Amino acid sequence: MTKKLSLLFALMLSTLIASAYDAKVDGVYYNLIAKAKLAEVTSGDTKYTGSVTIPESVTYNGVTYSVTSIGEKAFYTCSGLTSIVIPNSVTSIGSEAFEYCFGLTSVTIPNSVTSIGGSAFYTCSGLTSVTIPNSVTSIGDGAFQNCSGLTSIEIPNSVTSIGNYAFNSCSKLTSVTIPNSLTSIGDYAFQYCSGLTSVTIPNSVTSIGWYTFSGCSGLTSITIPNSVTSIGGTAFSGCSGLTSVTIPNSVTSIGSWAFYNCSGLTSVTIGSGVKYIDILAFASCSELADVYCYAENVPSTSSDAFKDSYVDYATLYVPEASVAAYKAKEPWSGFGAIKTLSGEIPVTLKCATPTISYENGKLKFSCATEGATCQYSITDTDIKAGSGNEVQLTTTYKVTVYATKDGYENSDEATLEINVSGGASGLRGDVNEDGEVNVGDMVVISNIMSGNE
Repeated sequence: MTKKLSLLFALMLSTLIASAYDAKVDGVYYNLIAKAKLAEVTSGDTKYTGSVTIPESVTYNGVTYSVTSIGEKAFYTCSGLTSIVIPNSVTSIGSEAFEYCFGLTSVTIPNSVTSIGGSAFYTCSGLTSVTIPNSVTSIGDGAFQNCSGLTSIEIPNSVTSIGNYAFNSCSKLTSVTIPNSLTSIGDYAFQYCSGLTSVTIPNSVTSIGWYTFSGCSGLTSITIPNSVTSIGGTAFSGCSGLTSVTIPNSVTSIGSWAFYNCSGLTSVTIGSGVKYIDILAFASCSELADVYCYAENVPSTSSDAFKDSYVDYATLYVPEASVAAYKAKEPWSGFGAIKTLSGEIPVTLKCATPTISYENGKLKFSCATEGATCQYSITDTDIKAGSGNEVQLTTTYKVTVYATKDGYENSDEATLEINVSGGASGLRGDVNEDGEVNVGDMVVISNIMSGNE
């Protein structure tokens, strides 16, 4: 086939693919599942521009379909799209759905959505804010990668997994409260988020992935909880703003290049549980002055773990009974001085559990730890998507709050459940021992849910 014919065939094929939709109604393209009467938003003959409102249902050829999903690449490269209204009927946003939508500045994801697909908002550089609801349980790989205008994002307690590259290269992102529901943070998830200044990892996380915070040059504070058992390779490499780090007793392995080129790092505390430190883990940390290692058994360590960190000018502190063993093994033997330490690894302080009170139509949170910030979420079991002519309302609201502070572990959660059913109302929950709940008129709870405080 000649090059001319090949090009013609490719153009014809791309036209066919672009036109692969079942219906167009009011400027929006859909794929239809006739048997289930469901509709998926898709791409069409022309790119979407300006403001687009997706309806909860659409009628085509006399049949009404419920709009339940935004399909893969539905708005792909729609650079002229400026705003999007997603209805409460939508439960999923497909992969690459809004990829390269440069003109999109804000997105509100409704409380019906449970999953955000991989690269869903990839390189939406104009996006400055995103609201992720409590219904979302997973954020896909690269979902917000290269959203260079994104300044802040709240990840709700419903999220159990953050995919690889999820917020990679969000350079203006200054704050993230990673929720207590999360058990692992994906590889490259926050790489090159150079605007991040502090991160508190919740007690639920057990592992930190490869390159997770690599290149976060503005990061000055990191709190690693006692739940973490492994730190992935290159996890914090290039975090030049870090001056000290404490690795808790729960950690058993530190990956290769984990803290490579943390040029501002002066002090490292290694917990008693560490058994293995991989190649170049603390290499090129040129300002390193003090290393406190509480492991009585010398960790198995690559000989170049501290390469170019000038440890011959630094001091190593180890348990008294283990001094001789450290002196006899590289790279520990290369420290300028090896001294004894006493006691256990310093315990990171933990925020006090917040209290929850209710008065004058408002929920109020307070924490005894000075300077702590209360992070809360409110979920309503009645907010749901579905089909039919009737919905039984139970009106149950669950309030969850915990406190965070730089350099502190997250507090335990305080929870409050408010239930109104069949005209009867009540409160139940496990507010901490100093907490008190004052119950007034239950009707104002609906105002709290709508954001009036």
